[in-house]
Amino acid sequence: MKRYDYILAGGGLAGLSLAYYMNQSVLRNKSILIIDKEEKKKNDRTWCFWEKDLPSAFDPIVYRSWEKVMFFGSDNFEKKLDLGDYMYKWIRGIDFYDFVRTDLASNPNITFLYTSIERITDTADGGFVITEEGQFIADYVFDSITPLAIDKDNRHNMLQHFKGWEISTPHATFDPLCPTMMDYRVPQEGPGVRFCYVLPVDEHRAMVEYTVFSDKLLEPQDYVRELHSYIRDVLQITEFTIEAEEFGIIPMTDEHPKTSKRNRVIRIGTSGGFVKASTGYAFVRTQRFTQQLVSQLLTVGKPLRRKRTLFQWFKNLLDSTLLNVLLKQRYSGKAVFTRLYKHNPTPRLLAFLDEQTSFWEDLKIMSTVPIAPFTKGMFDSLVRRF
Repeated sequence: MKRYDYILAGGGLAGLSLAYYMNQSVLRNKSILIIDKEEKKKNDRTWCFWEKDLPSAFDPIVYRSWEKVMFFGSDNFEKKLDLGDYMYKWIRGIDFYDFVRTDLASNPNITFLYTSIERITDTADGGFVITEEGQFIADYVFDSITPLAIDKDNRHNMLQHFKGWEISTPHATFDPLCPTMMDYRVPQEGPGVRFCYVLPVDEHRAMVEYTVFSDKLLEPQDYVRELHSYIRDVLQITEFTIEAEEFGIIPMTDEHPKTSKRNRVIRIGTSGGFVKASTGYAFVRTQRFTQQLVSQLLTVGKPLRRKRTLFQWFKNLLDSTLLNVLLKQRYSGKAVFTRLYKHNPTPRLLAFLDEQTSFWEDLKIMSTVPIAPFTKGMFDSLVRRF
């Protein structure tokens, strides 16, 4: 059995982000093992996010970025949103994987192992990992592969599931200077909300994504049907070729991830609750949380348990309230998001969704949603918790 300083169980967004930041610090001198089921050689996902227009680590691989985005909501509301100090960015999965692997390749202290993980255990001697290729132990194991449990009756559990096509058209169709961030001009069925977004590559090519927030997945043919309908009826495109496609599922839950007793196995990524419960956004939060982990390892020599402050408790309650409103169908989801984007400055709303606003700013934003349904949703969320 071989020992390492750190083992990263999973080489996706969270694992590779953590490895990247480790490699930018003196932790690059530690022995690090990254275990993933297989080497990522395909463009298997898309990350879209907003970020202040400041230098960031992954600027070199931003595929496209925009200063303005289109929003189409209920009651024929549509608006080109000015993002202020923010930029809306698109990073392709394959570009991220290649960028980080290239950065790590020059460090002989970092080892990749492509195999299946059978078990991860927290022991007195460290995090213990059993794989098809052998057994390994480390001072700390950072686990991004253990599924997040979403089965408690007193919590709110939804899924963000989506299917996207990168399509090309024979005629100039798309505006490369302005993507559609949210388009609710699609049929709404059942609890939750449905929308599409369009990321233009150029005038002839774009990624078109159909997204659903709900408690159940659709049948495979349903995603295909809705994409065809949106492209034909809303975008008014009759001729197109599908160049690539993607499908994904992201848990949207207010359940807390389980922590190990000895704190030798640290859950990160989706497994660690890095995904914003009410939106499904994860890229920027993953960067923030993995950088915090590296800072803790550098300053105190170990990961610290996340402190649950009153302010964070309130932020989590707002997430739970929105999930409750959507799941219980207390108010139309597309009407809720339309009101948010119609009655708030876009930069403030983006900061709110990133949990970067003050308590008073949160109250201002919440005053723009329907009061009665959200009051009921908040009360129900509190009852569920206590």
